[in-house]
Amino acid sequence: MSSNGVLVQAQMLIDEEQYDKAYEMLSNAYENLKEDAEYLEKIALLAKSMEKNEEAAKYWEELVKVDHNSLIAYSELLDIYINTDKYKYYITRAKYKILNGKVSQSIDDYKKALNSTSEETDIVNARFLLAKAYEHEGKTQNAIDEYYRLIEIKDDMAVYQKLADLYCEMDDRFSAINILERGVKAFPQVDGLAEYLSALYLREGEFDKSLEYARNDFARAKAYLSKGDNEKAFELLNNVQDKTNANYHALMAEYYFNQKDYEKCLDFVNQFNELSPQNPLTYQMRALVCDAKGDEYGYCYNMGKSYSFRQNYDMALAEYLNAHRHDPSKSDAIKEIIKINETTGDKTSLMEFYEKLHRQEPNNPMALNGLGDVYADMYEFRNALEYYQKLEKVDSSYYDVYNKLGYCYEKLKDFSSAKDAYEKYLAKAPISPDTEKVKEKLTKFEGSSVKDAPVEEEEGFIDKIMKFFGK
Repeated sequence: MSSNGVLVQAQMLIDEEQYDKAYEMLSNAYENLKEDAEYLEKIALLAKSMEKNEEAAKYWEELVKVDHNSLIAYSELLDIYINTDKYKYYITRAKYKILNGKVSQSIDDYKKALNSTSEETDIVNARFLLAKAYEHEGKTQNAIDEYYRLIEIKDDMAVYQKLADLYCEMDDRFSAINILERGVKAFPQVDGLAEYLSALYLREGEFDKSLEYARNDFARAKAYLSKGDNEKAFELLNNVQDKTNANYHALMAEYYFNQKDYEKCLDFVNQFNELSPQNPLTYQMRALVCDAKGDEYGYCYNMGKSYSFRQNYDMALAEYLNAHRHDPSKSDAIKEIIKINETTGDKTSLMEFYEKLHRQEPNNPMALNGLGDVYADMYEFRNALEYYQKLEKVDSSYYDVYNKLGYCYEKLKDFSSAKDAYEKYLAKAPISPDTEKVKEKLTKFEGSSVKDAPVEEEEGFIDKIMKFFGK
């Protein structure tokens, strides 16, 4: 019988007040349905109503394992634990508060749970949860203190890594290195901790230490390259079995960069990019090659791309602007500046760079659409039409241009042209967010008189500018 069938039949028995039979039926289905949240809630509620408190507690505990967000399970367990188990009561109350978005209030409950037990397993669990709550609240030092208390009780590889992560977030690599050295001693067989330590030593410029803890040839090759021992790195990389690994291509690019063979370096950079697309490292490496070759525009542009992929848009914009200053004739940087300004809403800069792009590429759809939008926002509908009409000729597949054309014609009281544009929009985009709105407009146009001479807006130019920049 399906889970739904069991629950339906059990509910029928409950409705007939045949509780014992319903409970027996649900109990018999436990092995098959013990991971079904609806089933566990049903049998737990029935057990509670029949005053089978131990069984109810068991099912509520099973339910929170299956559904970590079950408020009813935590609420019912609180009622059970308050008189039976203070440790479980405070742990459960803390989790209940977290589910209700009150993480800061859970901290005191975790502390009370710690004071309510002497069992090592319970203490480790409560301290771990307390540390996580401190992390969530941004109390990093408190979290660190709790993690240290944890490893004083029992070594845990994950706790060493967590402590290193927290120290790195605080830009305290010295402490991160110290805790990782301790972790590697405690867990010498765990490659992850040793590799983490090797990478930190590499960042600190301690290349011999990095080599000491490196656990694979890629890490060793990286340390040798950073140390300036290019031939040892090259020998290691030549013997690497997995030459389809992106790290292999990145390190070979670094090797050829060190050898000043920039063409081969770029070949490996391009292969790296194929294996790891949209990786900021691609653009960092290209920037370094450009810098070595004296290409200032290329350096700034590629650094901008690197920052863009890291979503550091302020730094990206600064680099793109530097690239544009070095060579105003190249449009790549202009397009990137426009993309960022479209996101940030910097309308002054947008208009400037739309115009620059339009001068360089008169048929560029980005420039035509952008300038049309700028003038439409300024209530300069004649100028907006000029750019939208060009955009229609350049890219008729961009169906939204017909909606924009219709809007401009409508504002200029040229209802005949507006009607024609809106009909084209519906033909190309029968289903879109604006479909119903456009249909309503077309209905209103029926019977409207066509005015070939548009009516000028009453507001002045200054008013239009103020409206535009006030958006």
